[in-house]
Amino acid sequence: MKSRDDQATRRAKNIAAVVYMIVLIFLVGGSYLHQHKQESAVQTEANPSQLEQ
Repeated sequence: MKSRDDQATRRAKNIAAVVYMIVLIFLVGGSYLHQHKQESAVQTEANPSQLEQ
């Protein structure tokens, strides 16, 4: 019986780890994209001639 409990606990921990990694990747990726979008907007405001190219 203990072996079955250990397997269930291990499976639950693995699922929690995968969900945690997905959430972390989503947050970090979203932050990176937001920052990159802001930087490109600032560059466009500083040099509007880039829009014509």
